Amino acid sequence: MDTQKAYRNSVIADYLGKLDPLFKYIPYLKSKEGAQTRSLYTGDNNSLKSIAVPVYDSNVLAFVKDAQKTGLMNRNYIYAYRKVGMNTPDNERLFISGATFEDLSAITDIITRYVLEGMSRSTMWQIAVEEGVWLHALLKLKELLEIHEGPLA
Repeated sequence: MDTQKAYRNSVIADYLGKLDPLFKYIPYLKSKEGAQTRSLYTGDNNSLKSIAVPVYDSNVLAFVKDAQKTGLMNRNYIYAYRKVGMNTPDNERLFISGATFEDLSAITDIITRYVLEGMSRSTMWQIAVEEGVWLHALLKLKELLEIHEGPLA
């Protein structure tokens, strides 16, 4: 029994240490759920010769950068998706709402999906913020860790 408790405490400490920088984005993500988070830059004269480039809110870019630094980005996240049958933001939020302590890595895989796919598909970061996927994932991670560790700041 003591071994299980020690293991659980080490998992909690590991996740808390890695996720703490991301929890500061919860108020921002709450305020942006359902709102537009990017615009398109089409050049100075809006001429037809320029290519539209997505311009993101600096908080979205900071979140992505901080998420990449956590060490929790799992390039094999797709296996978690296949295992539980997630394929839409609604399915992801449904999975997150029913997640347990044993699902911590699957929740971080959801964050990973949007961070990594957003590097090549510009709409992924927008979807993660507007659909509340990152918000719900962080809130659930915080909740699960608080249950076992005590209230987090």
